[in-house]
Amino acid sequence: MEGKFRLTNMRMPFFKYIVSIFIFFLPQLVVPQVVYPQTEFIGRSEIKYLKWGGLKNGWGDLYMLDNAKIEKGPLGRLDILLDDNSLIEDDNTDIILHFDRIEKDKIFFTSERYETGPMDIFPSENIQKFGGRSAGFLYHYNSIRIKPLASIVFIKGKSVQSFAIDFYLYPTSTYDEDTVFSWRVPVVEMGGEYTGIKAYFKNGKLVWLFENVFKNRDKGFEEMILEERIETPINEWHHHALYYDSQNGLLTLYFDGKENNLEWITSNRRESGSILAGEFSRYLAVPITIGESFLGYMDEFRISRGFPGFIIKDYREQGAIKSGVIELSHKGTRVVKLSWDSIEEKGTAVRMFCRISDSFFFPGDGESSNLYDETYLSSGEASGGGAGGPRWFQVKNGDEISENLTGKYLQWRAHLYGTNGIYTPYLLSLEMMLELDLPPQVPVLLKVNPVDGGVKLVWAKNKESDIRGYRIYYGESSKFYFGTGSDVGDSPVFAGDVNSTILRGLENEKVYFFSITAVDSTGQESGFSREMIARPSAVYISD
Repeated sequence: MEGKFRLTNMRMPFFKYIVSIFIFFLPQLVVPQVVYPQTEFIGRSEIKYLKWGGLKNGWGDLYMLDNAKIEKGPLGRLDILLDDNSLIEDDNTDIILHFDRIEKDKIFFTSERYETGPMDIFPSENIQKFGGRSAGFLYHYNSIRIKPLASIVFIKGKSVQSFAIDFYLYPTSTYDEDTVFSWRVPVVEMGGEYTGIKAYFKNGKLVWLFENVFKNRDKGFEEMILEERIETPINEWHHHALYYDSQNGLLTLYFDGKENNLEWITSNRRESGSILAGEFSRYLAVPITIGESFLGYMDEFRISRGFPGFIIKDYREQGAIKSGVIELSHKGTRVVKLSWDSIEEKGTAVRMFCRISDSFFFPGDGESSNLYDETYLSSGEASGGGAGGPRWFQVKNGDEISENLTGKYLQWRAHLYGTNGIYTPYLLSLEMMLELDLPPQVPVLLKVNPVDGGVKLVWAKNKESDIRGYRIYYGESSKFYFGTGSDVGDSPVFAGDVNSTILRGLENEKVYFFSITAVDSTGQESGFSREMIARPSAVYISD
């Protein structure tokens, strides 16, 4: 016993030690993980989001783009920005370089006829004609190279077809032989002479040179030189274009969209002469070089098949985008807030509006003659519809809307404001938070008791706060509620916000089938309750 006692005493301190360790760590073991609940949606029936733009969502079928356009952004994102004179690709376009997506050694463009080559450039965000950037050539070694593929307008070894080359230039100098555009190379078959096209400055004027391209039957290849008649101002943006019409042999230069000089590529240099045969050598296997020794900036470079048309205009100061009318799934849906991502720099701005109605309206209804009259847009009732359409309400980015904007038909619009005809905002994406007003739950029909010449119906009232009343459906066949003759009317009968009613005027000893629905304040109706059967009677009456 003594030894056993001693053994027990030896174990007790060790046990207490283990217990003390457990107690020490117990708070850390039993304290639950802290969970931060999402409180933003508490008390709301059901939340739904509508989204536009960004990387995953398009902009849908917009009703209006006024002085605005959709442009591809990074990673395929679709941005909305102010319209300008940025060139639009069509079936006659060989290539367009907007220079908006450009890096020092890389340029992004989509073309099946060209691919990028080596380049060294200075992307400029401060000096650009249109869009976000231009190509800067700050040193004589700065240049862009693009490699022509087999399907370009300049088909090697074939007759020269109609084509145009145009671009905007902002030269910081116009030294002689500063080359803006070049596609030329010496070839052995021509004795080492150059063949191709070149555009360069001489005496401050832009000159176009065609070497060993056009051939006279009697004299062989003839050098064609055509220069602009006016000097190109430095530190200013101007549009330059060359167009060759293969149908009549006319070569024309344009300056800021106006005809500046021309040359007939014919045997006698007149309209009456025969057109000289033109052909680009099959040995012209070099990239097209832009800005080989040019100092300044370039924007909107384009090569086209045929005459593209030159429209010279600047940024619009403001633009508007408007969606079509969006039909929601439920009446009484509330617009909670609008949130959007945008780039608003250098004084530019994006302003957002929405309107909603329970009645359908056309997307152009109720428009002011001034699309940008925000006093008009922000006044009036929140809904109503009709010929004039509901009024617009301006909203703040990410803020819950204080007005009760509810309905079934929704429309949004955005205003874009530029700065000094130079800078544009970018609308990147839009998200709209909606609180759905769901139809009422199916009511519970408790009992239908016969009375003399009618029935008494009793049901449990719905829990929704916006119940306007209940409709009673009756008929002489199951699920066919087309009954007639009751003292309050034919099926269905509206009973108001009560939990019982008596229908009289029915035929005693005749079987009737009954069901009820709940109706809310916006007119939405629930599904049918369970069906009950009763037979009015003067004898078999139940309470």
